[in-house]
Amino acid sequence: MTQARVLFFGLAVIYLAGVVVQFFLAGLGTFGATSFDAHQVFGLILALLTLVLLVLAVVGKVPRLLILLAVALLGLNVLQMFLARIDVDEIAALHVVNALAIVFVAYEIVQRSRRYLASKMAVP
Repeated sequence: MTQARVLFFGLAVIYLAGVVVQFFLAGLGTFGATSFDAHQVFGLILALLTLVLLVLAVVGKVPRLLILLAVALLGLNVLQMFLARIDVDEIAALHVVNALAIVFVAYEIVQRSRRYLASKMAVP
C-alpha cells in the first residue's frame, strides 16, 4: 500500500513535468519547427499515465480527494483529446484553456500527495 502511494506521488511529479514538455512540443508545432506529431503522441502517453495514476490512487488507498482529483485529471485528458479534433475553431481553442486546467489539477495532486505521503512517513 505504501509503495503504491510513493509510486502515485512519483508518477504525479513525472506527469506534471510531462505537461511542461507538452507545452514545449506544442510551441514547436505552432512556430513551425516541427509538426504536431510529437505533441499528439506524447499527449496520448500522458493520458495513459492518468489512468495509471487513478489505479495507483485506488490501490494505495489515498484520501478520497486525491482519488477525485485523479478522476478529474483523467476526464480533463479525455476532453483534451476531443477538443483537439473539433472542427469549430472557437470550441477547439478551448484545448489551450483545458491544458491550463490540467496543469492546475496535476499541481494539486503533486502537492496534496506530497503532504499526505509526508504525514504517513512521519515518525510519531
